Amino acid sequence: MYTSVIFDMDGVLIDSEQFYFERRMEYFDSIGLKPGSRDLGDYIGKTEEATWQQLVEDESLRWELKKDYEQFQQKNPIDFRQFLKPEVQQVMRELKARRKKIAIASSSKRENIEEMVEQCGLVSFINYLISGEELQESKPHPEIYQISAKKLGGNAIAVEDSFIGIASAKAAGLYTVALKQLYEVDQSSADCQISSLLDLLGIV
Repeated sequence: MYTSVIFDMDGVLIDSEQFYFERRMEYFDSIGLKPGSRDLGDYIGKTEEATWQQLVEDESLRWELKKDYEQFQQKNPIDFRQFLKPEVQQVMRELKARRKKIAIASSSKRENIEEMVEQCGLVSFINYLISGEELQESKPHPEIYQISAKKLGGNAIAVEDSFIGIASAKAAGLYTVALKQLYEVDQSSADCQISSLLDLLGIV
């Protein structure tokens, strides 16, 4: 029996990947520079650092643009409430009723994870959260899931969407559920696929 659930954030709890992608492309268009890729799939599940390595090959230019992009982000913030999957609160409420512990293990910045949890009214449900940027190696390295599972104790299950995230959870030895996406993504290495987070309640 699973005693805890570890959720990825982007693509699992919130449908933010398309927003982030379009915001990056809008930024590059605004400065008249061609990004390394205009394929959404090249960015799914990656850390901020890995994303920028994909966007800009030149390291010195990359550093300058990242700093400039921070201001662009502030002027064009995401409203997490608009992108929260509608069933999230219901699922977390039911998991809590079943005395399951809940964690978020995401490659996003910690400040973004905390802001999402606060904006979307999820604070009371979350037992633990961790950002890949706090670690020396983020996904697909298993550390983020190893730490989360240890913090929660018991037998944990992971919920992911990306090939990178699934690889991380599987390498940590966790039963891994993949949430199907509207865009094409390789989820073949997951233990099972679900169409909605509500389906998770039949597994845990």
